[in-house]
Amino acid sequence: MVLALASVIRPLSVAAVYAMLSAARPTRLLTAYVAAGFVFSTGIGIVLVILLGIAAGPRAPEEVRAVIPFVLGAVSLSYAAGLLSGWVQAPMPDRTRATPGPDASSWLGRQLANLSPRRAALAGVLTPKPGLFYLAALSAITNSTSSNANRILQVVLYNAIWFAMPIAALALARRRPAELQDFLRRTTAWVWHRQREIMITAFGILGVYLIVRGVVELRS
Repeated sequence: MVLALASVIRPLSVAAVYAMLSAARPTRLLTAYVAAGFVFSTGIGIVLVILLGIAAGPRAPEEVRAVIPFVLGAVSLSYAAGLLSGWVQAPMPDRTRATPGPDASSWLGRQLANLSPRRAALAGVLTPKPGLFYLAALSAITNSTSSNANRILQVVLYNAIWFAMPIAALALARRRPAELQDFLRRTTAWVWHRQREIMITAFGILGVYLIVRGVVELRS
């Protein structure tokens, strides 16, 4: 669950929630965003932990269980190194814009500029799309137990934490909308303008963690 907490604040998700809070009916939009995103992400997670459980669960040989964190760790460290060296280009924020977030000319930017419940639901599926953090968490969940019921429960809990920010925004949207919008505007600006540094740090730490976990799996 540490991996879920580490990825609660994601640039695209923060920008999407801020855009919804700025719209005329934020509660409807946030409900569609959370419901569609949670169901989609949880569904993918459940399918993957079941498949991983068949191939690399607790009863699989140590070499098989260790190879997944090693591969994910190597990819994560390579991505962090690429960002640091400039071989991989991180999104370049436009600091002249009054509202931080995706470029207005991009596909996602156009969706967030003219929101409807349907578009909010689509954003809920696309903005928190599963990545290395999610795959690493699913690998850890798979190796933690041989019970599919336990794995499914952990996937549900992980996604509940993963969507904590939009869920909290939904709960507070009617009570303190102005304060919440101002807080998210400042948070979005801070996160959006520091994407490269955040990504290098996050993927570097994730890569080291996964490599260490792979070594532990081999020695256990």
